[in-house]
Amino acid sequence: MQRRARSTGFTLVEVMVALVIMAVLSALAMRGMEALMRAKDAALAATDRTLKLNSGMSQFEYDMSMVVDSKVLPKAIMFDGATLRIARRTPQGIQLVLWTLQDRRWQRWASQPVVHMSELTDAWMRSQQWTGISSGAITVLENVDDFQVYVCNPAAVGTSGCSWNNVQSTQGGAPANPQQCPNNQPPPCPQVATPQPNGIKITLKVPEGEIMRERELPRFGS
Repeated sequence: MQRRARSTGFTLVEVMVALVIMAVLSALAMRGMEALMRAKDAALAATDRTLKLNSGMSQFEYDMSMVVDSKVLPKAIMFDGATLRIARRTPQGIQLVLWTLQDRRWQRWASQPVVHMSELTDAWMRSQQWTGISSGAITVLENVDDFQVYVCNPAAVGTSGCSWNNVQSTQGGAPANPQQCPNNQPPPCPQVATPQPNGIKITLKVPEGEIMRERELPRFGS
């Protein structure tokens, strides 16, 4: 008796099982690709942020290396809790520079170099209104939560190193002891000149942690 030959090909059930397996494998592959793409994007974003930060810090250090006492600004280094103002030397003249934290963005603004003190005074006055100069600012780093500036005075340098003081606490000179004014003068006591700082430190608080940079200052006017 002759057996019937088995028909070639796949049954419907076999085809359906194969399709299900292929669909599962495709879904797993897509998830793997998405994870790789997210990791790549995160790495690129971190690299870009690091490059921007390094570039900004290099610019900050260069600005500090060129700082001068213009005799126009109330102080050679001014900080109000959000904005650092300095005057720096350039081949074309004196330039007013601002480093400021606005809307969680660390930004830098610089005026045109000037050769007349009246022009520097005008730049100083304009810099008091951020909305009027913000269009000319450069965003150095985004997502910054806090910006602080500290200075080191020569008298504060000891064997253990520099004692950093917040610029805001030293603005306008240190007042004399209110309980005992010099030469038995009645209160309010006269202001005592603050010695020129010989170092500056900034700190930036970002989601990744705290960033700190220290810089020696030149002798102002030299």
